[in-house]
Amino acid sequence: MASTTRQARSPRRPDPRRRVTTSRPALRPDRAPVPRDAAMMRTHAKPPARTHVRARVRAHVWDVGVFGSVLLLLVIGLIALFSASYSNALFYQGSATYFISRQGVNAAAGVVAMIVISKISYKLYARFYKELMIVSLILLVLVITPLGTASKGAQRWLFGFQPSELAKITVIICFSYWIAHDTQGIRTFKGLIKPYGFLLVAYIVLLFFEPHTSAMMIICGLGVVILVAGGMRLWYFGPILVAAAGILTGFYFAFEHVRERFSVWLDPFSNMQGEGWQGAMSQIAIGSGGLLGRGLGKGMQKHLYLPEPQNDFIFSSWCEEMGFVGAMLVLLLFAYLIFRGFRIARMAPDKFSCLVATGITAKLAIQTLMNLFVITGIIPVTGASLPFFSYGGTALLMQMGEMGILLNISRYARVDARTEE
Repeated sequence: MASTTRQARSPRRPDPRRRVTTSRPALRPDRAPVPRDAAMMRTHAKPPARTHVRARVRAHVWDVGVFGSVLLLLVIGLIALFSASYSNALFYQGSATYFISRQGVNAAAGVVAMIVISKISYKLYARFYKELMIVSLILLVLVITPLGTASKGAQRWLFGFQPSELAKITVIICFSYWIAHDTQGIRTFKGLIKPYGFLLVAYIVLLFFEPHTSAMMIICGLGVVILVAGGMRLWYFGPILVAAAGILTGFYFAFEHVRERFSVWLDPFSNMQGEGWQGAMSQIAIGSGGLLGRGLGKGMQKHLYLPEPQNDFIFSSWCEEMGFVGAMLVLLLFAYLIFRGFRIARMAPDKFSCLVATGITAKLAIQTLMNLFVITGIIPVTGASLPFFSYGGTALLMQMGEMGILLNISRYARVDARTEE
């Protein structure tokens, strides 16, 4: 009898020999198979160059090149100062370390000031540019009053401070702020007169009564450089050159010492007993150095022959002792520092910082070139000091402070995306 209850059949097992086909999703276009040669080329291909990409601004470490070159120039400057000044210091001050000890303190304070200022945002100077301008003008007025101190026919110091150094950085900050907030103003002649022309005339008049010819030349040069960098029309150089020629002509007829220096500049050996002594001794010192120099500390002109070897003519003494090789080493350091300064200006995050960095670097370049031109006889003696080398507390502290501002701007440089170099 067949059983009415059917046993449940177990499910049929799949046959392993049977090929099962399943549907696959379509491949994405970016994952489609490619030939082997094309894959190898894609793997080793260089990423596309990013050009003209908007930069992202962020704070980062300062420019090591600027920091290192400043410290190196400062150390070399202290060595050159001691070698050039110990004879004068011993004869006139009674101590061979008179100048180097004071300059060493100024240098240490300057390094601290540079580091501290490099931590302060450059935008702070834009907020207080008016106060800075007013203070600098007041100090320049006070220095020509009985409160000022006169030395060697010039009244330039106020309680040991030289207000003309503050005026230089004030021109840089004020001009940069005005241009950054009104770029079109400098494209008209009327816009140049006010406020740029008014401020320059005020400084020139006050420095005229000191007198301080080199400071006037540097301030005028800084003003022109910043205006050109800000977008001033180049044909405005015509009236500017005419005005500069008029000012120089006025100086020539107004000051007897200017006329003497101009005549002696043409032939310094014609008046060895007067104004020509400085230029003649400077050229003798430079020519005596030769290729490798007499040796550090073995110079002869610094022994009461070369006037002020610790100030304006310190580089003449350096050339005599270290020769052409030592002079080129220093000049290359200055050139590298100037190059890094203009590079920071080009990579600055905004127009104000760009113009401030340009002005600070231009000031360094102008003052260095003026000193080199004076000691070699290219221009008349004007009293321009060599940055980081010449003796002077106010000048050195201001220079180190300006380097601190430059370092702060470099911390905000556009580094993430810029035109390929």
